[in-house]
Amino acid sequence: MTYYRSGYRFLLDNVIPGFRTISVSQRTIALLNESYPILVYDPPGEAVATLITFSGFSVHGYRDRRLAKLSKAFARQGFRVITPGVPDIDRLWIHPTSIDKFADLIQAIYSDSVINPSKQAVSVFAASYSGGVAMLAACRQHIAPCINTICLLGTFADFRNVLRFVVEEDGADIYARYIILRNFLQRSKIYDRELVKLFDVAIHDSGFRRKTQQLPILLQSASLSNIQLFGNLLNNTDFRRTIVYGALKEIDRSEHWSQKFHLEDKLDHASFSVNLIHGQHDKVIPSSESVCLHESLLRRGRCSKLVLTNLLDHGDLTLNRNIWAEVNKLASGFGAFINTSLNTEYYG
Repeated sequence: MTYYRSGYRFLLDNVIPGFRTISVSQRTIALLNESYPILVYDPPGEAVATLITFSGFSVHGYRDRRLAKLSKAFARQGFRVITPGVPDIDRLWIHPTSIDKFADLIQAIYSDSVINPSKQAVSVFAASYSGGVAMLAACRQHIAPCINTICLLGTFADFRNVLRFVVEEDGADIYARYIILRNFLQRSKIYDRELVKLFDVAIHDSGFRRKTQQLPILLQSASLSNIQLFGNLLNNTDFRRTIVYGALKEIDRSEHWSQKFHLEDKLDHASFSVNLIHGQHDKVIPSSESVCLHESLLRRGRCSKLVLTNLLDHGDLTLNRNIWAEVNKLASGFGAFINTSLNTEYYG
């Protein structure tokens, strides 16, 4: 099929960029109350469509090298690719106001006569937490017409399930756990600036893969009470559950986070096609989240394609003995997204 060829071409361009140079420029885009930095990846020839790529929770922010590689590979397929810098995401900050910012950015990029001169609906690619936020933004009634198709990599349907997994499961990714704990500590009954700083340093040690870890040095000068709290939060599941869920309960009383982050009842305006790609054994967001989202979309008669693969963990490639079959799945998923974005072929 045509979309398999597009998918394989994209995967090859991601792994082996070749000789087609992609022009990358730094610009800004103005919203109502503020401006956001954006990276613009222009294709070798004329842009056929506009694609927005949102970064996930990376210590490198919107300049994350993995996202840059993907954006360049998309640009080689004919897209003008726009990667916005969203302060909430760059700060690894969990808050439903990010949904508003994603929605405003999608609408602003769609309406920009320089970035999107054709005024055609844009495509969106987003991963992990940002994928769920992007989908929540896209499902708003005034935003959905701005979108042609969306591709979500390892995302959630209900953020409470992600919270439960990262907080309770022994095999959950430690970097994700640091981020969850840092965020909910700030709204918890045991909030302490020094304790939050310990998690900030742990996040940077892990995210930057520092050869010389800074956390052990900081722990030497930390108060005994915060050292004990830090250890309990990492090693005592019951204690960790009490602190995080207690904080969420208090937040929900006034800010209703659980409802705002829940996609199930917000899909009615998803008029665009949805491509879901998820690592089968994801240790941050369980693959059951994409399965749930896919089934919810199909129940509403929406166009959704789901690819579960053993070739990804939480977005990064992993070795697998069935590598060719797994690569074929990825090619199918990305190819369907690319061809729908470029109006080459509709898939069911």
